[in-house]
Amino acid sequence: MSPHHTLRERPATYLGEAADDESRRSAADLPELALTALWLMGRVPADALPAPVLRPGRAGRGPGPDVREATVLTPSGVARTGDVEMHLRASDFVAHGHADDPAYAGVILHLCWEDDRAPAARGTPTPLPGGGLAPTVALQPVLRTGARVEALVARGPTGIEPCGTAIGRWGVEATAERVRAEGRRRLAERTWRAWRLIDRYDVDGAFDVLLERALAATAGRAREDTDRRADLAAAIRALFAPDVSTALVEMALRSAGEPRRVIETMRVGRPDAGGLGAGRAAEIAWNVVIPLTAALAAAYDDLPLARMTALLADRWPAPRPYGRTLTLGALVGRGRKSRGPGALYAQGLLHLQDLWCTRGGCGACPLSAPAWPVASS
Repeated sequence: MSPHHTLRERPATYLGEAADDESRRSAADLPELALTALWLMGRVPADALPAPVLRPGRAGRGPGPDVREATVLTPSGVARTGDVEMHLRASDFVAHGHADDPAYAGVILHLCWEDDRAPAARGTPTPLPGGGLAPTVALQPVLRTGARVEALVARGPTGIEPCGTAIGRWGVEATAERVRAEGRRRLAERTWRAWRLIDRYDVDGAFDVLLERALAATAGRAREDTDRRADLAAAIRALFAPDVSTALVEMALRSAGEPRRVIETMRVGRPDAGGLGAGRAAEIAWNVVIPLTAALAAAYDDLPLARMTALLADRWPAPRPYGRTLTLGALVGRGRKSRGPGALYAQGLLHLQDLWCTRGGCGACPLSAPAWPVASS
């Protein structure tokens, strides 16, 4: 989306033969961002939309659709969450390259001012990359003038998302602890999955599966071929020879609850020679060592090991900010680029995003509640 496109770029006849001079002047100054604001404020007339809106979502930041995580009620009665894309002209979806961009495959509504496509295509759904379709809604026939849009927007927002007021209700530290509590829930789920892998493959096999996944997930933008990844896996695997379960337990107990001791142990080779940097080593250890150690502690009722693993998790440093939680992180007061108070906080944002934000759960999540008990660390 480019906020600099306006209806000034199109002849006045595109506003309809019945539009008078005042209507044309009003629409000529309509910015594309006004449509986004209209949607987010809940001011798009309901009778113009193909489905009831349960949640307008949030403004997109950076490349990708204009609005993320909007939720509508489908005719079957099932809530559907996805993206909304705004344009002044329906043809801009193709002109801007969205039709071939996978980032737009999740669009559930294409909202535009006018549908300027060929007569046979007007009013039809917008084809999406991957083969999907999104309803196309043109607002000009309903609102008629840009001045009407501006008047609706000028009424101001209906309010911010409930999590945006969490700090006002609980304070900074208490809000952060609620997010970290969600991180503990996410870690508990990962621990359960780790135990399922142990049950299926034994500890050594579970370690190999989690390590391969962690290496693939943390490769980032680097082009890491299969051979290079296999070399890294072998080097890390050698650290835990000859018995993975024993090495895991000893590593956790020797750490004295200091994550840096585990992270430094995981750093095989030098980063400038293709080895692991501290950040990647920390993420791999979080995804492999922590859940497996927690699973072993639970399986054998090893209380000292469980306490040490919990201490490591509580102190584990935060990873680089995740792109999909930047907005949520900013809403709860940590800023878009802040790493927040540790890995549990980052994991908590992911858990909230996956469990509530993307499923139409705004207003029902733990950060929306007026009061919510928090377990102590």
